[in-house]
Amino acid sequence: PDEIYRALRTMEPFGSPYGMTFVLLTILVVTTDRVTEVVRLGAIAIAGGLSAAFMKVLISRARPDHFDFSHHQILDSFQGFLPMMKGGGAVQSFPSAHTAMAVAFAVALANRFPRSRWLWYSFAAMVGMQRVADAQHFASDVFAGAAFGWTIAQFVLMLWQQSHYEDLSTEPAERMSPSLQYN
Repeated sequence: PDEIYRALRTMEPFGSPYGMTFVLLTILVVTTDRVTEVVRLGAIAIAGGLSAAFMKVLISRARPDHFDFSHHQILDSFQGFLPMMKGGGAVQSFPSAHTAMAVAFAVALANRFPRSRWLWYSFAAMVGMQRVADAQHFASDVFAGAAFGWTIAQFVLMLWQQSHYEDLSTEPAERMSPSLQYN
């Protein structure tokens, strides 16, 4: 139905730099988070999107709106490896960078705001559904993008948590709040 399609269209910006910037600015305004914490959330999303964009350079796949379903099988949509941007956006379907960015952003936001995690994950899922409904991606492109986004986000979060723990173990007095420091 048209209402569902319109609702999905409104979620597409959550998987784009513009929507991500809006969410991050909103977080800065309504929370006590420092700018560096908000930048980290954005960096995770960008890393997820860039990982998918890198794969598009390696794998050529026609987008559904540029694929002739009447004369070809679905596997024919894959047109080769290492296209190096030949064919432009029409053959950059795999994986979905919007979905990768949205899922990475959702993982980062869920890590920072765990009580709202289902909201963030729902937004990311709707971005993926919108990409399929808009004939920009096959469902497998969206699943691959989600996997890239989730993996990159988890990896970056793990690295940051390890570096935070290392900081805590090397400079304990400087990291404690003033009321907990020994005088």
